[in-house]
Amino acid sequence: MDAGVKIECPKCGWEPDGYPHWICSCGCKWNTFDTKGKCPDCGKQWNDTHCPRCSHPSEHDTWYHLIAETEQLIEEDQIELRRRKKIIETKLSDYGLKNQKISYLPYLVLQEEGFQTLHEVGCRILVLWAISYVASRLDEREEIASWLKRTKLWDKVTEPERKLFTDDLPQNVLISFSWRIEAVIVLCWAVNLLAHLPNLYEEMPEEELDDLMVKLPIGEDPQLFLNSLTYRDKEEIFIENITNEMITWYLRDRMLSGREEKLKINPAVSFERHFALNWVRKFSEISEWDETDTST
Repeated sequence: MDAGVKIECPKCGWEPDGYPHWICSCGCKWNTFDTKGKCPDCGKQWNDTHCPRCSHPSEHDTWYHLIAETEQLIEEDQIELRRRKKIIETKLSDYGLKNQKISYLPYLVLQEEGFQTLHEVGCRILVLWAISYVASRLDEREEIASWLKRTKLWDKVTEPERKLFTDDLPQNVLISFSWRIEAVIVLCWAVNLLAHLPNLYEEMPEEELDDLMVKLPIGEDPQLFLNSLTYRDKEEIFIENITNEMITWYLRDRMLSGREEKLKINPAVSFERHFALNWVRKFSEISEWDETDTST
């Protein structure tokens, strides 16, 4: 490859890492940029190339850019994007991901108008609390379901979530539901019910979690609670979301390639934050909880 050419995804800016992420219809697995999209086994020429990070396809030729063009002087409207880039990359480095870089600045453009309404966020907090609570206290699910129905929160419970209140679910599903408490925590942080998020390598201390739960109208009428919520600075929410999105991409890439590394991260906590904040931002214009996209 010409030393003056840079390769990156036109959609998200991901740069190839030399690993064979692509599989031809003939079964060959290879690094498509070694052959400019041509399968080395059967000779098929692929015109489109899917990105391992964002999953979007782009014409193969659009992945290549002259370095001189991509390293132009910073324009005035890029200053904020550069600042966000530095914040996110510093957070990633602190968690042990020192080589994770953001090269595609438009990836960091914040669309504030696309966020969920505060009412929807408040309802989801209460539903997720109920889900995480019942997952480890099945003997109380009838009482919790009654409260959800009485306050009309039941309308916000998705079909898969309703099965928790009616069916005998496998242990792994119950464990997955119990992790929703981490989604509750990050959503409470997003609407100023929590001043600071715990680090990704630690769980919230029990006494702090108890203090947070006191702020939720559990077993009560939620209307006053739902009408009093306010978003924190949406840029903070965006930065936390992108940080966890990049962690999800990193961990998935290492899992698929069979490489394991020790990081200062609890993957389950990071995933819950990534999922919940994708929902808050309506990532990929998806507003339904069960349809939330976490592809990277």
